[in-house]
Amino acid sequence: MTLSAPTYSEPYNCGYVLTARNSSAYASISACTDCTAIYYNQSIPGYQDAYAYSLYGGCQCSFHLSEEKCRGAIDPPMYEGPTGTPGKEPCFEDPNPKWYKCATIG
Repeated sequence: MTLSAPTYSEPYNCGYVLTARNSSAYASISACTDCTAIYYNQSIPGYQDAYAYSLYGGCQCSFHLSEEKCRGAIDPPMYEGPTGTPGKEPCFEDPNPKWYKCATIG
């Protein structure tokens, strides 16, 4: 029997964002090649924003209010980890972002 690793790889996990104040609700953020919604909530429905974040390191991320602003961003502010610890995550300024784009560094 021969075992081999899959030919695809999972995106690098850059960290997480908190999606509700005073809650343990969070969404993972990964290094992707395109702008990505932070979280789509089917029960509301709509894109949910993030109020705080924690980056593990190894990534640079930008955060945006909309998909259009993410795709059209030129030199957006970049966030780089490691940042925050559970319960002490840095908060975004209002209005809170709904989209992000992260890339690995190094």
